[in-house]
Amino acid sequence: MENTNTNTNYTQYADYKKKQSELAGLMDSAAGVISELNMNNYKQNLESLAEKVHNETFKIMVVGTFKNGKSTFINSFLGESVLPAYAIPTTAVINEVKWGKDKKAVVHFKNPLPETLPTTLPAKALEHISSFNKTDVPPLEIPYDEIEAYAVIPFGSSPSEMILESPYEKIELFWPLPLLENGIEIIDSPGLNEHETRTKVTMDYLAKADAILFVLNSLAACSQEEMRFIENNLKSQGFTDPFFVVNRFDCIPEGQREMMKNFVNTKLKGYSSNEIHFVSALNALEGKQQNDDAKFEASGMKAFEERLSEFLTKEKGKAKLAQPARELKRILNDEALFKVIPSQRAILSTSLDEVKARYEKAQPALADLKIKKEQVYNKLLLRIEQSKPEFRRAIAHNYTTLVDSIAAWVDETEPQTKIGLVPTKDKISAVTTEISDIVIEKIEDNQIEWKTSVLEPLIREKGDELLGSVEADVDAIFAEIDTINVDVSGKEYDTNSVPTWQRVAGVLGGLALGDLGLAFSGGMHGIGKEFVKTLALECGAYFILGALGLFNPVTFIAVIAAAILGNMWRGQNQAVEKIKLQMKDELIKQISETSEANTDNIVNSITEKFIEVSKLVTTALDTEITETENQIKAIIEEMDKGNENINERNNIISKCEEDAKELSGKLDNLIFSLVEE
Repeated sequence: MENTNTNTNYTQYADYKKKQSELAGLMDSAAGVISELNMNNYKQNLESLAEKVHNETFKIMVVGTFKNGKSTFINSFLGESVLPAYAIPTTAVINEVKWGKDKKAVVHFKNPLPETLPTTLPAKALEHISSFNKTDVPPLEIPYDEIEAYAVIPFGSSPSEMILESPYEKIELFWPLPLLENGIEIIDSPGLNEHETRTKVTMDYLAKADAILFVLNSLAACSQEEMRFIENNLKSQGFTDPFFVVNRFDCIPEGQREMMKNFVNTKLKGYSSNEIHFVSALNALEGKQQNDDAKFEASGMKAFEERLSEFLTKEKGKAKLAQPARELKRILNDEALFKVIPSQRAILSTSLDEVKARYEKAQPALADLKIKKEQVYNKLLLRIEQSKPEFRRAIAHNYTTLVDSIAAWVDETEPQTKIGLVPTKDKISAVTTEISDIVIEKIEDNQIEWKTSVLEPLIREKGDELLGSVEADVDAIFAEIDTINVDVSGKEYDTNSVPTWQRVAGVLGGLALGDLGLAFSGGMHGIGKEFVKTLALECGAYFILGALGLFNPVTFIAVIAAAILGNMWRGQNQAVEKIKLQMKDELIKQISETSEANTDNIVNSITEKFIEVSKLVTTALDTEITETENQIKAIIEEMDKGNENINERNNIISKCEEDAKELSGKLDNLIFSLVEE
């Protein structure tokens, strides 16, 4: 089957790219207007927004528990057997599949590298790492058909080798597939719940994804593990509309398929508005490779690809363009047309001596604003410092409670594995692993519940208090800035037309701030909600996986086996109780030794985010104060050059006004087409 099928599925994406190009052009034109008007702060912001629009990509991340056929699914999506796919857990690192005229792969290394490197690394990788003394190791290009040596879990090695952290940050696979040329990237991720080392790799990447494709296995669809991850990780972190794809549907007897669909739809109801797709990735791949249209269509992948195409163009993609388009229109209308142009005209129509006198009169007020800006920042820092003890108490109490809970969970767990009269290392290992698996699940549930019910509300409360404490001060500063502009120009305008939160976000570039800028849509203190989302992504995995990391199977097996075998413990009950006792002692020891440092790290990560946003708010204030001064100074300089320059400046302002109105009209049409189509 030729790639024309893929081209047909993505024809709508070309329309998106056309609109993307149109918006980029409007931004370039607007940058010229903004530059002529000496709106230097907005010029920089427009450059950032334009770069974001130009470089826009769609990251489609494929996730799911291990052995669900994610890599086969991606291969079927691409129409080529690109990524290694086996019946055992395979993927060890993130694989980014993206456009490239020539087929190749590029390995990116972590910095710093893990302390212990797997001995199974390819010789080429080891030589490359060593040549840079294991520091700041640059990417390594490899033939694409050698990717398996880098991307897969080293099965057949010792258990300690299999769980080591990979030295690779990611692997880029470049492939000459038309749909990728349009800016789409497909992300293959390690299987969830295969091992915490690789689960963390997947969790850390989730925040970068634009679309989530969750692959389920029809032979065990909606398992407890899958439902827990969907509820506790995807939904809780804001992924409320993923695509669910049930793979290996051809393995279900035809007479049971409708019942299976009803079961899955019932279980996943409320987790996504997207239709659930039932597919056979292997049949789709074979259909494309064999040019068998009927087999490809029967696989269910054709319908899924068409739906994904619609999503990328009409929903996710257009929303991404609509946001910067609205921000550009706001700058042109609210700032350039409504404020800057009338103000500059009014100043130019006033005598130079009068303008200079007004500006001189405004100097004390401008100096006072700078002092007030610093006072706002200091007040924010004080609030942040005052919040630390409460975060510390909550986190420390969590660790204390966790110790008691773990002891109870270990005690109540009854392993099914029988040790027999004479314990052996293999039997001890099996029992230890069985108890660990059960306790790990309880730890994960417990920490997710704590994060949701205790930590997130506390962050929200402190975030609201933080910005709420300076909201009146920020409002007052912006009001004084407006008063100075009116006093110097002599031109009255509605100073309450633009909300404070919008001015703060706008000065800082709106979308250039990412989600933090959008958070201001709820008001100044509404940004507290964004703290929750951001910190859940940045710290959530640390809370949960940090607790799970207490269970190092290799350590437990070695410690527990030595304790039991060394003391010749005999009998099923005695050995199991000894295992439990050793596990509890080891866990309590590890938590006791690390809880203080972990608490410090978590508190610091939260307060650093608070400080970051506090700096953004005060930077916005400083930018508007400086911009007011620079605008007035620029006009005075022009007036100092004589009437000819004043007339020329008036002509420039008139041209800017004409261009801004034209651009605003074009933006109206573009925004309407993005929202309504």
